[in-house]
Amino acid sequence: MEEAGNRIGRVTRCNIRGFSGGTRLAQADVPTFGTFCKAPAQQGKVDVIGIVYGISIEDDELARQLAASDSALPEAYADNQFVRPVPIEIQALSVGYHEDGRYLQMLPPQPPLTLADIVPLSPGEVRAFTERLDFLRIIHGSMEVPSDDLISATLRQAANARPALEQRNFLVAAGRECARLMAADLTRLESLLRAIQFTPS
Repeated sequence: MEEAGNRIGRVTRCNIRGFSGGTRLAQADVPTFGTFCKAPAQQGKVDVIGIVYGISIEDDELARQLAASDSALPEAYADNQFVRPVPIEIQALSVGYHEDGRYLQMLPPQPPLTLADIVPLSPGEVRAFTERLDFLRIIHGSMEVPSDDLISATLRQAANARPALEQRNFLVAAGRECARLMAADLTRLESLLRAIQFTPS
């Protein structure tokens, strides 16, 4: 499997439907809404694939002191926002897993273990996972996430992981799958299709 990027957290809470993780990261390294990530399960035999839907900056004593100060130097603010790692918590929705060299887009057989590393998928892994679009059904059916916003953010990230010449075809196929899922709610579908509309870079 292609090597992914740096760790964005360690699992603190988990169940079959998703997992949460905590860490301290510089602002530039904080994952974005819709990021594909993975965490190992079943003694490393399986990687659970998740999509980040929640990002919280946790309580930080130094940040509270700076916020209450009338005379803090601009350098202190800049250091706090861009250099010094901040405590964050992320929440990810489980949308599949990787086992024996193949991706399955269904809930995993077991959740990750606590303290397992959470890492973002590499562009190659994102392309491989999103060759099928069955995972959209899981997002669409989840009551705990902002599903329409998460679908559009996820599809944009999946498109950006592809070569420029493939992005439009991918989004057209994704739009068709969304139309199938949302056939009973055309207003909602129209809004989602506008959000993922292809714009050449």
